[in-house]
Amino acid sequence: MVGFIMICYGAFDVLASMSASTMVKFLGRVPVIVMAFLINLSLIVTLIYWIPNPQQMPVFFAISGLWGFADGIWQTQINSLYGVLFAGNTEAGFSNCRLWEATGFTIAFACSSVLCISSKIVVIVTFLVLGVTGYLIIEMIERLGGLKRRDD
Repeated sequence: MVGFIMICYGAFDVLASMSASTMVKFLGRVPVIVMAFLINLSLIVTLIYWIPNPQQMPVFFAISGLWGFADGIWQTQINSLYGVLFAGNTEAGFSNCRLWEATGFTIAFACSSVLCISSKIVVIVTFLVLGVTGYLIIEMIERLGGLKRRDD
């Protein structure tokens, strides 16, 4: 059933990606990001305490679907944020985003065999909270007029 669960993840990822702009129009960017944050945080807590049981197949699909939905929001909204923040220099903004994304993947892979699961969970929750906090700070700065841009 792993393949079907991954299909569920992908389908909800696509659904969220396609509907994210509509959600942002009606709710605003901050509530949509906070919703993705709360979904991810609640799923992490659920996965800490839930004991998987093959008889609970709908739970597997619900978790993968919700995770995919949150990921679809993250992917679209982070890319749109970089488009807004680096309006005059999108190449640098998006390449910087991909650099840090790849760096995160590399660090996670390097630490995967060194850290135990509980340590990895602490790291994930820490980065989730720091990331959303940083995002909220950037939103606040942008609403107050943004950072002064240099014209080089």
